[in-house]
Amino acid sequence: MKKIKTIMRKATLPLLLCVCGISLAQAAAPSAPKKEKPNEERQNPLGCRDVGYQFELKVLELLPEAAGERNSLYFILNKLDKPINLYQMRSNDSARSMYLNHVIQGNQWAVLSTCEKNLKYICTVNEGKSPYGKIVDCGESLQVCEYARVRFGLNNRGNYWVVKSTNRSGAVREVVHYGIIPQ
Repeated sequence: MKKIKTIMRKATLPLLLCVCGISLAQAAAPSAPKKEKPNEERQNPLGCRDVGYQFELKVLELLPEAAGERNSLYFILNKLDKPINLYQMRSNDSARSMYLNHVIQGNQWAVLSTCEKNLKYICTVNEGKSPYGKIVDCGESLQVCEYARVRFGLNNRGNYWVVKSTNRSGAVREVVHYGIIPQ
């Protein structure tokens, strides 16, 4: 029994030194640069396609019928660190419809349900004493995707902001909770 304990003591010290040496060598060795994951918060929700809109002259134009049915669901991300105001630009033939102006907080998603033929928005950020803010390029400030085929409940059709301003997973959760099923 004494021989086994003596052998264990003699073997433990070299083994411990070996393990410590390997650990120190690994710590001192230059490590390969870690690849950064793409920011998942900025990725479009699963199934949301890059269709049904265009940016022209700093303006966002939503075109629901371009990719599918007229009643569509748009997920819109504010890529800026500050709130962005979306002011609807109406044509003369839409005098009876309501304005769908909205504010999306910095790095947040909003969701718009619409059955209009097309909608145009101008983007501004609050600056100075101007009541509407400074006009910014919507193409540089927003990320847009569309669910062209969506199942709405009977009372969920129309033009309204389904989600005001939240993170990506919260926006998807609120849409499903509202009873709208993106396909």
